[in-house]
Amino acid sequence: MKIKRTDTFKKDIKKLDSQSKKILGKVIKKILASPERFKPMKYHSNIFRIRFSKFRLVYKVDQDLITFMFVRKRPTAYRNV
Repeated sequence: MKIKRTDTFKKDIKKLDSQSKKILGKVIKKILASPERFKPMKYHSNIFRIRFSKFRLVYKVDQDLITFMFVRKRPTAYRNV
């Protein structure tokens, strides 16, 4: 399985505190083990979301590719999907 990180995702990670980064690492391992296990977004069957701490991680699954799109707090997470 290939992994792609968007530029937005990379910028969002830099803004996280160290504790949230540790939790995010564990969440990503769970996603890699079973990408379609988490809740899909409405109207987007291949885009998934997972909640951790105060944040939402949104990612896209296309056959062999997982694209991590962004990490944001709940109020702003779903504005531009």
